[in-house]
Amino acid sequence: QISIGFDNRKAIKPLAEKIIELGHKNIGFISAPIAENDRASDRVEGVRSVMQASGLNPDDLKLIETPYSIDNGQAAFNTLMSERTPPTVVICGNDVFSVGAVKAAKARGYKVPKDISITGFDDIELAKVIEPALTTVHVPHRRMGKLAAQMLVDMIHNRKPQSRELDTSVKFRDTLGPPRPQ
Repeated sequence: QISIGFDNRKAIKPLAEKIIELGHKNIGFISAPIAENDRASDRVEGVRSVMQASGLNPDDLKLIETPYSIDNGQAAFNTLMSERTPPTVVICGNDVFSVGAVKAAKARGYKVPKDISITGFDDIELAKVIEPALTTVHVPHRRMGKLAAQMLVDMIHNRKPQSRELDTSVKFRDTLGPPRPQ
């Protein structure tokens, strides 16, 4: 099977490592439903593997699965923050959930990242325009599209296409900080 893409598990690890390095131990995660979505599942597993490697119990990850929308991100954030011991950071499996989470945090009177850190995944345009600007995993969408188009051209001309794994990077902006002292 030929593909152009990136490793979701590997892509989220540097973000999770930074979150734990900052001192976060109580971590929430808003994800798309993982049963039928290997990308969403790999992102959750990437965070759990970093928790395990850092001496945290990966079973302590507070996971909420919900369909893709800003409103669902907002509702999931409110559910996480209603727990007896709410998380100090909420990792969102995509930037759309993050926008909802930031909106919900502001509605609750939280300052991001002073009171709660929120991160995303994808680095879509929304990540740069939301206030505060979103810390997120940058995915090379345009490059993936160009390479996929080139792959199709190669196939049309009977040239053997090559699979490519692209690099991602974390865009550290303004929504991630250390946990608030208890």
